[in-house]
Amino acid sequence: MSIEAMACAAEALGSQTNLAKELGCTPQNVQHMCATGHVPAKHVLRIEAASGISRSRLRPDLYPDSPATLEQSLPGKVAPQQSEKPAVNPSSAEVAL
Repeated sequence: MSIEAMACAAEALGSQTNLAKELGCTPQNVQHMCATGHVPAKHVLRIEAASGISRSRLRPDLYPDSPATLEQSLPGKVAPQQSEKPAVNPSSAEVAL
């Protein structure tokens, strides 16, 4: 919920009135969102599609930043280690058909 994010969204569309037309709501509703930084959940995805402002900036409580991937969270490059043991028990592999 960011006042800055809503201001950027309105700016990307040219005005708060243009954003209101895009959302199908009144300019007063958009002005309230810009003033308070509170974006109703029903408008988040439309604002993102129209303005390019990410949903995580508009409503971080609903759309948190994506967590780091496994590769990003590991320190350095660690190659997976395989055991020297066979995957199949040798006694079960020798079963006659």
